Amino acid sequence: MGAARGAPSRPRRLPLLSVLLLPLLGGAQAAIVFIKEPSSQDALQGRRALLRCEVEAPGRVHVYWLLDGAPVQDTERRFAQGSSLSFAAVDRLQDSGVFQCVARDDATGEEARSANASFNIKWIETGPVVLKHPASEAEIQPQTQVTLRCHIDGHPRPTYQWFRDGNPLSDGQSNHTVSSKERNLMLRPASPEHSGLYSCCAHNAFGQVCSSQNFTLSIADESFARVVQAPQDVVVARNEEAMFHCQFSAQPPPSLQWVFEDETPITNRSRPPHLRRATVFANGSLLLTQVRPRNAGLYRCIGQGQRGPPIVLEATLHLAEIEDMPPFEPRVFTAGSEERVACLPPQGLPEPSVWWEHAGVRLPAHGRVYQKGHELVFARTAESDAGVYTCHAANLAGQRRQEVNITVASEYLCSEGGGEMEGSPGLGVIDRGFPGVHPRPCQLWALVWESVSCWEVMLE
Repeated sequence: MGAARGAPSRPRRLPLLSVLLLPLLGGAQAAIVFIKEPSSQDALQGRRALLRCEVEAPGRVHVYWLLDGAPVQDTERRFAQGSSLSFAAVDRLQDSGVFQCVARDDATGEEARSANASFNIKWIETGPVVLKHPASEAEIQPQTQVTLRCHIDGHPRPTYQWFRDGNPLSDGQSNHTVSSKERNLMLRPASPEHSGLYSCCAHNAFGQVCSSQNFTLSIADESFARVVQAPQDVVVARNEEAMFHCQFSAQPPPSLQWVFEDETPITNRSRPPHLRRATVFANGSLLLTQVRPRNAGLYRCIGQGQRGPPIVLEATLHLAEIEDMPPFEPRVFTAGSEERVACLPPQGLPEPSVWWEHAGVRLPAHGRVYQKGHELVFARTAESDAGVYTCHAANLAGQRRQEVNITVASEYLCSEGGGEMEGSPGLGVIDRGFPGVHPRPCQLWALVWESVSCWEVMLE
């Protein structure tokens, strides 16, 4: 039946094919089309990769890439290869994100973007085995929990294998627990049987690596003797006393014995003739009184626990000594010059300390006349510096000293009329005085070839 008169007519629909053909019939150009779009893919850290992008367009288009919305700049590692993006070495930090291929027709301003693409980067990096609990090795005690962590990391999550002294540890053993998620190895309670070198290896789809640094765990058996205090070498003067301290610990308490270098045991009940003044205290210390040269030598402190080998600690008793000092030659300096006098310290044990004195006063470390190291230094000599200076050297064995006589010469021209020598007209003559040394106030010296020959041409 026909439609009612006066009713509005419905719009006629065009066939779908006609809609598709209208732009072409009207002369409009086709849009930019991606023939190949980039797709997300797996990649290996440090290996090559390629994100493909191919575009078809009626006009000339410019293709560039975005990473998380920012333009990608070409580098030696990552660069455009045609319209695709090439990676010489995938980097899990720099290539993490969303890539897009963008095509733009600069003439028309038309732009098209590809689908998003990203890398699932697989990697693995080595690391050390470290102590996680307790906070320090000093806090590791028997019967406490010890946790080690393997600092190997990667993606996907690696599978870990722990080793002690190169032997693999299985997760089924009762004296330890392995947590691959936390990368931990828990030893509870820790005991001497856990002692050893711990390492770890891990593998995933990228590959396998082992720990870069391993951890040595040492848990002593309480019945083994352990050092609490070791004796130190001692230097004493003759007739003085010497004390050695030595202590061990163990459960039950260990035994302790002192032995002299000839393997002679030292006890309070039986002492050898040359160690009659030796006393062993309950805490393990050894006292020697009125030390003589025959007491000098090597002393051994031996600790023995209920189990384990004996521990032998050594210390030496030295008798202090000091040798004589070599004498000084008298020294003559010219006023106004910089001079140094070295004091060679004598051989001694312990090493002697050295200092300089003048008129009974120790010289300072700074000033015009001062001590630097073992040297007496005159920054600028003056006539008042003349006199006797003493170098002292001392240690526990005593003190040695040597004196040096310092003469300071003042130099000035002769009085008028004294400028020639008889038979040598024009030969210069100067007057060099030695205050307080020579009986006469002035001595005459010939100036030859512009230098002073002091001892050979002295004029009477």
